[in-house]
Amino acid sequence: MKNLQTDLGLKDLNIFASMFSLLSPSLSSQQLPASLNLPALSIFGESPTPEPDGHIHPFESFVKVMDESRRKAKSITACPHTERKHYAKNMCNNCYHRLGRDKQAWACPHEDRQHYAKGKCQMCYLQHYHKSRNTVRRKGKKITKFNEVKSNS
Repeated sequence: MKNLQTDLGLKDLNIFASMFSLLSPSLSSQQLPASLNLPALSIFGESPTPEPDGHIHPFESFVKVMDESRRKAKSITACPHTERKHYAKNMCNNCYHRLGRDKQAWACPHEDRQHYAKGKCQMCYLQHYHKSRNTVRRKGKKITKFNEVKSNS
């Protein structure tokens, strides 16, 4: 074991000495491993500091990084509703849907209207949406009626 450590240049590194002693303890001396606790390595640069009672919290630096990376809330400047949450183009949800869109519909016959979703104006998109929901509901009802009739027979 010592030859392997010196061959790999791991003589001075405690973590590797601990790993080797845990994986293959020397049978002749029946010694305990060098350390049962491997040090917690931090991915984010800082090594975690142990508390006075000796416990190490490895996720401490991770939480710090997560707190720093949270997005800051944008302020609303393009509409009068400054107290509302920012949605898009510095506007709230309502103002963006009324005033913030600049594309025209291209997938429906009303090319002079504003684009709402999937290339359609609001009226055509909502018609398509409700039509598809109703067909799904009808299929679901037919299946349940068929199952009820089949189970009653």
